[in-house]
Amino acid sequence: MHSEQKPIYLCRNSKEAFKLSQHFNSKEKVMALHDFINNLFKKHPNINMPFRVLNGIEEKLLWESSIKQYKKSSFDLSNIESLSETASQANRLIDQFLIGENTLKSEERSEEHAFFNAWRLIFKKYCNDKSIITFNGLIKIAIEHITSKDISIDCPIHFVNFDFRTPIEESFINACQTQIDVTFFVVNKIKPSIESRIFLNEEHECMQVVEWCRNQIEQNKKILIVTPQLDQIIDRLTSLLDKTFHPETFTPSLSQEKRIYQFSLNTPLFHLSMIYLNIKLIEFGARGVFNIKDLKNILCHTGWSNDQELFLRYRLIHQLERKRRGNVSIHELIEILETTEGLVHSTPSLMKHLDQIQVSHHEWREKRAPSAWIKTFDAYLKNIQSSLLNPRDGYEKGVYEAWKKITETVSSLDRLTDEISIQDMLETLQYYLKKTTHQHQHEGIFKIDILGFHEITYETYDATWIMNLNEHNWPTPQQFNPFIPIKIQHDCHINTHEKRHLHATNILDKFTHTSALVTLSYAKKMGEEDIFPSPILYPFISSKPHEDINFNYKKDTFNHNVIEYIEDNTSIKIDVAQTAKSGIKLLEAQSICPAWAFYEFRLGAKRLEDEDEENLTTRLRGNLFHKTLEQFWMEYKSSFLVSALSKDELSKKIQDIAHKNISAEKKKYPRILPEFFNIEEIRLINCLENWIQFELKRGDFQVKETEKNIPIHLGCLNFNIKIDRIDEVNQNKIVIDYKSGATKTLNEWFLNAYGELQMPFYALFASDKPIDAIAIGVINSSKPQWVGIGRDMELLKGIKDASCSAQYQSWDDLLAFWRYRINDAAKSYELGDAAVRFAREKDMTYCHVKPILRLPERTLQFEKTKQ
Repeated sequence: MHSEQKPIYLCRNSKEAFKLSQHFNSKEKVMALHDFINNLFKKHPNINMPFRVLNGIEEKLLWESSIKQYKKSSFDLSNIESLSETASQANRLIDQFLIGENTLKSEERSEEHAFFNAWRLIFKKYCNDKSIITFNGLIKIAIEHITSKDISIDCPIHFVNFDFRTPIEESFINACQTQIDVTFFVVNKIKPSIESRIFLNEEHECMQVVEWCRNQIEQNKKILIVTPQLDQIIDRLTSLLDKTFHPETFTPSLSQEKRIYQFSLNTPLFHLSMIYLNIKLIEFGARGVFNIKDLKNILCHTGWSNDQELFLRYRLIHQLERKRRGNVSIHELIEILETTEGLVHSTPSLMKHLDQIQVSHHEWREKRAPSAWIKTFDAYLKNIQSSLLNPRDGYEKGVYEAWKKITETVSSLDRLTDEISIQDMLETLQYYLKKTTHQHQHEGIFKIDILGFHEITYETYDATWIMNLNEHNWPTPQQFNPFIPIKIQHDCHINTHEKRHLHATNILDKFTHTSALVTLSYAKKMGEEDIFPSPILYPFISSKPHEDINFNYKKDTFNHNVIEYIEDNTSIKIDVAQTAKSGIKLLEAQSICPAWAFYEFRLGAKRLEDEDEENLTTRLRGNLFHKTLEQFWMEYKSSFLVSALSKDELSKKIQDIAHKNISAEKKKYPRILPEFFNIEEIRLINCLENWIQFELKRGDFQVKETEKNIPIHLGCLNFNIKIDRIDEVNQNKIVIDYKSGATKTLNEWFLNAYGELQMPFYALFASDKPIDAIAIGVINSSKPQWVGIGRDMELLKGIKDASCSAQYQSWDDLLAFWRYRINDAAKSYELGDAAVRFAREKDMTYCHVKPILRLPERTLQFEKTKQ
């Protein structure tokens, strides 16, 4: 009877079953192994199946929970995700290779083995209590029922791609053979003509593969590329293929256009732009705070709120950049929006949606069941007008369907877990999205298929190229699972050298029979290091490999006799008033090297910097010094008032102000460990106590201004300066600036023709009438000191007067020199002087645009330096 039934083609998983079903042009019945077993139980309802089968991600999450529950573990649980995946893999190997509990216990040799066995007991109890089972557990039950004839199989089976079988698979096949005919499906093989090629390096190899593709496609051939390194080279290969076949897709609006190639390695859902944006929006609602970089990415994305307001959102981004770096809370973001003139009324949707995010942040503090969180997220995304929930085309609809499938799966976790926090929910959702892939299916026939070595194909091709056949790529390096004793892994032939070698040979053999023309290739170098071909390659090579190692990058070559040299050392003159950001720095740069000022301040070039969000930066520590001193001197405006305090009272006042400022910064930077702030608070208090005591030795003085803002107008340039402090001593005014780090010499600060301009600016513009002295207070030092210069060095102990330099006759002469320097720099900037011209290279130490200044070519470009 069975022989009359149409056979079933049985594959290991759904992906292989789908590929095989596409290969058949008939109504052949193709199934994945887990679907087949589930159907067997459905056809026999008299068999009580009290278990629900875990999927792979649920299994991993249960292992994570089991590891956390074991209190005696000395493992570092900070990387619990990796630990649970390794433990889950060990458990699968034990089931697949039918390793008994007694065997495991008898070979327990290390702390890792003992911990794993304890975790496994917790995991098995967890499964039993929840009436759940792993897939391998399901196979064991199916084997028992098939062998005892409780379950009957009524059609023959063709097992597909089961050349290498685990013991549990072998047992299942043997059980099936007791009832029906079992065969192993074999793909028709094409006898190939094999050519082998050697390239200088992997980049050269990749470029030649793409060139080969171009030639084959011109001949209208269908081709296959295979590599064991697909996940490592996918970005490079995609870029080269797009440049060759689809240059139009580099236009953003056409980026999703269909290609003539397809990868078997699909994109994780987490990395799709639409889904990544929504995860970030949920994360913002959960945390209530984000760094400015992430906020800018969210605000400039059209996938939420009203995209008609997008151009106005850029004004908010600009305000964020001006305010500060680091983290910004949702409350602060709303404040910035409300205080930006005319913005809040012109962006009603953005205001409404930011309010919704703030409300959600306060509402999401209680734990909920996974399904409740999913409903909450759906409502939240709908309220802020996420385009994910309103797909506009086929591509977006496919992404939305994938998102819905994931959220439905996550909702089913109610059966496995209790109520969880928003942080745990986000981690779980992100894990699912990272482990689930998505590929947008375009209509039409692909001309280039690109596969990894662990993929299968049932098609035949006109030509095949198998690349990256180096020994470090294939076979994959031998790895033992640390939770199963090595002896057991050897005895059970789990991943042995011989088994790996045979398996790798068979896979390479399979791909060499996919077409009549096959190319095998490998590289000779990785960087400067020599690399070697895979030992699996030798049996497939019948002739000497073709060496193609004359790889030269394509460079433009010129006839130097006809080069036209162009002077590009001037720009357009500035003849209308404009606001200059960082005005003093701008003029300092212009004074030192005009090209520096042009590129950095006029064109806005700046170096890329990663914000350090987990440590106290120099900028942040300096701001704490300035803010604490400002608040102290605003309350105690003279040496008389400070002297009236006892030592304990002075210490208590400094501690109170420092603690208040440190506490405020802790809230702004939640990712910086509180311990770092506590250490900084102690250091800040000690330094400031020493500094105030040092200042009291000056004699009588009054603090007239702190953190004073002064508008400056120089020709067409308008900017502001902020002065830390202005003191008065015997009716003489002294400008004081604090430096909490290393400082410079007197010459570098005040007397050098190419030195700093900050203090000279203060001397000229701090007051309506001339300032009598300028001084830098060096605070963060084992020995506090003053570095300064003035009309009379008696005004402040430690400063010099103008006579200390032979160049200047008096304080007024020095003021005149500074005024000339500043005016000359301002005029030069306005006239568009952008020459690469400087006196000393050490003055360029803090120049952020050196790579584009062409310093080695300055003579060739007629921009000679003054020697």
